[in-house]
Amino acid sequence: MKISVTFLFVLLNFTCFGQTVNLQWKIAENEKLNYLTVMSDIDTSKIEFNFGGFFKSFSDSSGKGMTEIQDFFKQLNQSMQNIDYVSTLSSNGKEVIDIVMTTRAKDPNAMQTATEKTKEDELLKMMQTMNQGVVLRGSVYATGGIHSFWVKSTQKNLIAMLFELPTGPVKVGDSWKLDIDLIANDQNFQCDSSYKINEVTLTEIKKVNGENIAVLKYNVVEYVNGVFNAPGFMGGAKQKTMMKFALQGLAEFSIDKGRWLAYDGILVLDTTGVMTTKKKTKFSLITE
Repeated sequence: MKISVTFLFVLLNFTCFGQTVNLQWKIAENEKLNYLTVMSDIDTSKIEFNFGGFFKSFSDSSGKGMTEIQDFFKQLNQSMQNIDYVSTLSSNGKEVIDIVMTTRAKDPNAMQTATEKTKEDELLKMMQTMNQGVVLRGSVYATGGIHSFWVKSTQKNLIAMLFELPTGPVKVGDSWKLDIDLIANDQNFQCDSSYKINEVTLTEIKKVNGENIAVLKYNVVEYVNGVFNAPGFMGGAKQKTMMKFALQGLAEFSIDKGRWLAYDGILVLDTTGVMTTKKKTKFSLITE
């Protein structure tokens, strides 16, 4: 009897692990799916988190590592305020999901009074009026891939980061690539060394209140090191240059409803040479 119970337990786990699913957008023709969209630089001087420990957790495939990542994002979300963007997804009835990201006024309680408004506030208001608040317009196929190939690379990168899905069936442990290129240099850059990691992994399929949910882990790293040649600038000097982008994220996608339930990520930019930058940007999608 003990052997039979053990065999059944192993069989059930094997079946769950080997389950193949399709992650696809399911948005009705007249539906508009809105996500509050966080894209905020993190002031590490004001947020006391162990970022080194966070990235270390991503290399830990155990349940403990995943729990630490989820707790990290929960704490960080509580510290982020004044969300400024809204992403609206809609279906055009042709298996294409349109994406429009617009600006939104901050929390009135957090806004400055009329007498405190700065030139930057007025400039932002003018820019919003000029483009009617739209900062991104693109599309993905309902089956997951990028549809709007014509948009600028920076906008395509953002669409890929937030809304691209695997174009075929996947199972736990499978990984796929995003249609994304974070580093772009011209002919003035001479590369000496480089590497790139581009993978999103289906780490778990869980059932919550009868709903099937896919848990995805993002790990994207782009690195180049070389020399930037600047003809006509600084006397034609050659400047040693290093650039590195690293995106780490965790998301939950409803297999049944075809939409994000949660999406949290951090994009780190680290450059030296022509420009020295150390910046961390928080990305989140929060269902309205």
